[in-house]
Amino acid sequence: MQLVDRRLLSIILASCLLAAGAASQARSAPQAEPSATATSTASAGDVSAAMVKYAAAIGGRSVMERIHTQVSVFTFPLLGRTMVVKTTTKTPCFFLQETQAQGGTGKITIGFDGKTAWTQGPDGTTTTLTGEKRAEVVSEAAGGNTSEVFPDRWPTQVTLKPDETHDGKTYVVLAIMPKDGLTHDILLDAHTYQPMVERSHESDVAVISIVNSFSKGPLGELQAQSVTTTRSDGFPQVTATLQTVRDNDAVDDAIFAPPLGKGGVTI
Repeated sequence: MQLVDRRLLSIILASCLLAAGAASQARSAPQAEPSATATSTASAGDVSAAMVKYAAAIGGRSVMERIHTQVSVFTFPLLGRTMVVKTTTKTPCFFLQETQAQGGTGKITIGFDGKTAWTQGPDGTTTTLTGEKRAEVVSEAAGGNTSEVFPDRWPTQVTLKPDETHDGKTYVVLAIMPKDGLTHDILLDAHTYQPMVERSHESDVAVISIVNSFSKGPLGELQAQSVTTTRSDGFPQVTATLQTVRDNDAVDDAIFAPPLGKGGVTI
């Protein structure tokens, strides 16, 4: 399942760049992490059993393995503008995300072709990403291709953490560790096993995304319809809404490769 909160890490990264000038004047005060502090309890749950329930909750393995490409469009308001984010994924582990202000001409693209993580700015400069920046994009690509359920698409380790209770509600906690990516937690509803919360850390920044509502994709797979993401660095809270999603479009592998643009920077 392409977890929306993983998408939003790149969405917010791109939006920070697109809106940098305005954000320096309009940035809000640092926001606290959502809701109450968790209370952890010992859990002897089996990760394999949890993954079976999780896979069923997001649409079932038989459905998810039929999705070879997916194209989704999310929008969210930011600093008085509507941001549009188009994400394209393709198995085994290709990823492309384009972020643009509605009606604007500047666009930021982030991509992964199974080897190289890259970004292209509004001026056409292409940058090859390394280190943690590459790890962030690898995590996006792996999550976008449901590697936690299908590790043959991208090597991914899943472990089961102790259950947590927030506001009286119990969550099963999975730690997702894609190869060369960033470890992040998914909090599953203890009754439905739907993914309700995702949290991660980028350097010293904590990121928490909460699903407000779900919908179904073209093949019946679970889709997050509305997701709110909060960062600990004071960047404005973002609520993104799914506008469209398509499964199994014909997508050329070439679109995921770094484009020939000016620059050729590596960071």
